[in-house]
Amino acid sequence: MDKLSELKKKIAGEVVLSSLPGETIKKWRQIFKVSQIELSKELGMSASVISDYESGRRKSPGIKLIYRIVESIINIDSRKGGETIKEFTSLYESPELNSFIMSMKEFEKPVTIKEFLKGINGEPCYEFEDNNIFGYSLIDSEKAIINFSPTELARVSSLINYHCLIFTNLSRGRSPLVALRLTNLKPGLIVLHGIKKIDEIALRIAKLDKVPLAISYTSTPDNLIKKLEDFNSKH
Repeated sequence: MDKLSELKKKIAGEVVLSSLPGETIKKWRQIFKVSQIELSKELGMSASVISDYESGRRKSPGIKLIYRIVESIINIDSRKGGETIKEFTSLYESPELNSFIMSMKEFEKPVTIKEFLKGINGEPCYEFEDNNIFGYSLIDSEKAIINFSPTELARVSSLINYHCLIFTNLSRGRSPLVALRLTNLKPGLIVLHGIKKIDEIALRIAKLDKVPLAISYTSTPDNLIKKLEDFNSKH
């Protein structure tokens, strides 16, 4: 199976298995920056029908329609240059990903930064907007730095735009911000774990790039994973 087909299968499978399929369709439509009007035109239906599915006013679309919706979202992005497709399909070029991703989750519906930080004992490092995030990836920074150069780490991180990147096993918290800065990536939220005080250069980079930055004061990586699992069970 080629990378694009694998991506389509992954998205459609998540919608089919979701307890809130409309919210999941909306999440992926927003990730690909496709409007309801664009999607409705591609599908040949009213935008109000798309809105009804996403809001739950209509029951879940059947499997055939779900695949058509996914196909349409992918086609629209492709015509725009396929930037989001490239970000996600790069996953299948990085078999080493699991070597340093300790935990990963995509939420069925977006959650606010404030809500997420509360669940992981996190505190903002500076004042920023309480935007939505669509999921998270917990990264073992030590392994990532050993196995990848900063630019390679940043390329892999592009998979998780619109997500929260949580970096643990840190010495001071500067390296992740420097790595992301090199390729101008802007995740929805960066959380640093294992440090008590933010590095001044890391904070400066976050502010300059307008990337929300926080610290989780959870005691250990294992306890952080437990808090993430507890959060997942509620969302």
